[in-house]
Amino acid sequence: MRVITTAAEVRHQVEVAHGRGDRVGLVTTRGDLHDGHAAIIRTAHAQCDLVLCTIVRPDGSPAFHEAADEAVARGAGAHLLWRPAPGPLVARASVQVVPTRNPELAPLATAAAQQLGIARPDVAYAGEEHFDHARLLRDVARDLLLDVEVRTVPTPRDPDGLPLGVATRTLDASGRDAARAVPEALDLVARSVADGEHSLFRLRARAEARLADAGAALDVEDVATVDPASFEPVDVFDQPVLLVVRARVGDVALVDSRMLVRDAVST
Repeated sequence: MRVITTAAEVRHQVEVAHGRGDRVGLVTTRGDLHDGHAAIIRTAHAQCDLVLCTIVRPDGSPAFHEAADEAVARGAGAHLLWRPAPGPLVARASVQVVPTRNPELAPLATAAAQQLGIARPDVAYAGEEHFDHARLLRDVARDLLLDVEVRTVPTPRDPDGLPLGVATRTLDASGRDAARAVPEALDLVARSVADGEHSLFRLRARAEARLADAGAALDVEDVATVDPASFEPVDVFDQPVLLVVRARVGDVALVDSRMLVRDAVST
């Protein structure tokens, strides 16, 4: 694996790969790589000829665990690791990308636009539980007319069902107890679909009821059913649907999701 630090070198490496007819996969991160990132990189490695993993922090702060990040990326099969020199990459932008739905995500959207625009991958990858990240990548690629396919990768989980990640690693025992209600609510809905329930209204209500059982420690922000391709809300279950839960335990944001298919459930 080669570590690169400049946009010019990223462009050069991708242009050489495309010149060979290679398929290029992009895995965007903000550092602190863990087993969840490794699973995404492994999927990209299996599907692409060249895998570029990025560590770009919108505020320009340096990655804190460079050696560990390199070890995870290398072990999972990344060919290139782009780690720009510390500096306000996004803050220097004279034009920012401001999502219509979530203006507060402008720094992340601008970083996504910069990475997609510089790398010009064939495929960009995101973890299935990171619904907002996947939607952001897809919206940026579509609106900037970039020919990039966005694929989601099933979420690796701890034995208690929580997604692997930096956020869940920071929870104490009581916090994990509350957070477990999120994957348990998703499991409950998946079982309900398998048992023949096809009303998205009732499925969302069942998820909300299970989440409410966690009490005040779990602050539920949203339970939504969306089209997995467009990420637009849907209320009719006549196609595969992504059930998305957003919640918080203290300062820790939790986003998790489950793909639902009538008469079958994809986990």
